[in-house]
Amino acid sequence: MAHGNHVSKKSSHLFREAKRAVVFLTALAGVMQGQPMLLAQSIPETITVNSRVSTSAVPGDADDPAIWVHPTDPAKSVIIGTDKEDEGGLYVWDISGKQLQYVPLGNPNNVDVRYGMRIGGQLVDIVVTNLRSNPKQIKVFKVNPADGTLTDVTTSGGILTPQLDDPYGICLYKRPSDGAMFVIESTQSGATENLHQYRLEDDGTGKVKGTYVRAIGNGVIADFVEGIVADDELGYIYASDEPNAIRKFYADPDRGDNNQIVAFGAGDGITGDREGLGIYKCPGGAGYIVASSQGNSTVKIYRREGEPGDPHKHTLLTTIVTNGSSETDGLDITNIPTSANFPNGFLVKHDAPGRRYVLYAWEDIAQTYLNICPGNTPSAVGGEGASILPEAFRLGQNYPNPFRPGAELTLAGNSATTIPFRLDHTANVTLTIINLTGQIVRTLASGQMTAGDHTTVWDGRNEAGELAPNGVYLIRLQSGNRTQKRKLLMVN
Repeated sequence: MAHGNHVSKKSSHLFREAKRAVVFLTALAGVMQGQPMLLAQSIPETITVNSRVSTSAVPGDADDPAIWVHPTDPAKSVIIGTDKEDEGGLYVWDISGKQLQYVPLGNPNNVDVRYGMRIGGQLVDIVVTNLRSNPKQIKVFKVNPADGTLTDVTTSGGILTPQLDDPYGICLYKRPSDGAMFVIESTQSGATENLHQYRLEDDGTGKVKGTYVRAIGNGVIADFVEGIVADDELGYIYASDEPNAIRKFYADPDRGDNNQIVAFGAGDGITGDREGLGIYKCPGGAGYIVASSQGNSTVKIYRREGEPGDPHKHTLLTTIVTNGSSETDGLDITNIPTSANFPNGFLVKHDAPGRRYVLYAWEDIAQTYLNICPGNTPSAVGGEGASILPEAFRLGQNYPNPFRPGAELTLAGNSATTIPFRLDHTANVTLTIINLTGQIVRTLASGQMTAGDHTTVWDGRNEAGELAPNGVYLIRLQSGNRTQKRKLLMVN
């Protein structure tokens, strides 16, 4: 009897281990096909990654990069980076690191990109940089979609910034409600205790003018800020108060709140300065805030959506050790597939010793611990009549996948899975979970929905509220005569 029990327990253990191996291999196969993957497991304290691409070096002092993704052919996407020396400027490279353009400018410091600003009757994608040489100003460029090169569209006389003694950090914010475009900027001397916001608009001649809007922070910044990023969808600004913390503010000036929401990242193993910031986006407001720790050449990862019940609680998830780059100032990140090297987006970060920018694939960073959320290309640029509606009816891959509905909440995920989908026009929609025989397990959405991106969640339960059996299911999105399906794996 004792011997029989021993065999039974051992067999049970072997079965569980085999089951886990099958789950992992199934999930890994999904990743190889560009699908999101996240196993409910503890995230290690550090993850080490190697670079896949680096740009050519600039002659002077590289500092900050930005990513522009081509609207219809992501392989034509580019990296824009600064050389902040007196004889520096903006450089443009393709995704393989080959230089495409050099734009001479005096002392440009940081750079950022946004999509779809209306200028001269057209929707164009813009790049901004701030100049520290006299006169201190913001320069605006449009991106030429044919080749990714830049053309200056700054208003005659420039966008001067007398509020800033020494322009330092810069980012763009596009307000979702009306498409209004704003610059947020910091200074290294003078009024360092606040950020400063400007609105960008067409000046009536097909150029871009800027108007000062407000000071942000009410004096809370203790030292000075260079790294700044705006989360357009969620409406926040994050700013790296270099020796102190990452500070969070509301981005929309019409909200009338200039106060700090929260500060985080005061410790977290950050040495030297807190520098570049970026956001890796997942559907439904999820994703990651990434921050450069300059003194130990690492990247810190925080949850974009905060913690359950507290969207402003951003605790450290893990530290990324990035081989091939060090003493990093600026960085940028995208979740959009751009090439065979980067099927799930990439991180680009400044490498001070090499005077260059280095690219890391997101799946190398995420491995099996963080969400992989390949996104869609931005709205295409176009003429006056160009549509800014979504261009496709699309069912995205659920994440995490596989998921464990019976699992307790962990740092790596939770007991439900998120399903993103996109509608190209207002329509009646049904989204269901079905088994492999075609039977409906659960209806998650039914009724008329507007054009745009949507998400829903499944907790693994059927219509009766009972936990469905483990196995493979299909997500089915239907609208009129259009249907899309994706596989989903549920395990416990």
